[in-house]
Amino acid sequence: MAQQDERSGEAGAPGSDPGEGLGPGEREQLVYALENRFADHLEAAASAVREAERQLAEAQEDLRRAVEQESARPYRSDSLVFMREAMNEEVDGLHRKTNPKKVRAAYRFLLDRAVELAAGEVAGFHDDQAAERRGREHGVQACQEAEKRAVAAVEEARRMQERVRNAEALARQGLTVLADKLE
Repeated sequence: MAQQDERSGEAGAPGSDPGEGLGPGEREQLVYALENRFADHLEAAASAVREAERQLAEAQEDLRRAVEQESARPYRSDSLVFMREAMNEEVDGLHRKTNPKKVRAAYRFLLDRAVELAAGEVAGFHDDQAAERRGREHGVQACQEAEKRAVAAVEEARRMQERVRNAEALARQGLTVLADKLE
């Protein structure tokens, strides 16, 4: 019965009966079969490495652009600072007006400027929020973090590719042992 178990373990080896050595051309067939079974996995691993490297190159380019934009960005002052101060002066000037006609005209002017100031404040708030969001998503620090993640992904993809190659090498070693024992 033990002999039958040994034979059933060998049954299924291509072109050989239990107890026989490798037939002519069988070694080449086994190598071909091994290579075919690993081809998709080796290509998938290589493709994963190429994709990770491409993403790293993109992250590095994004970082370069972000640094360039950061250094080229001109200083932008808050134009509303002057408008706010001018509004305070307009209110003070309105207090000094004594003629009703001048008071009405000064008030209309004040009202128009106050509405402009309010619109500027709202627009400035939205611009600041958008700039902060862009900075979080595409700023130098965000690009540095993306580059770190891309470097880690490349390293992990290369480790995975090496593990796939090791699996193939183990299969080849097994094939060598099989061939040595059966020849």
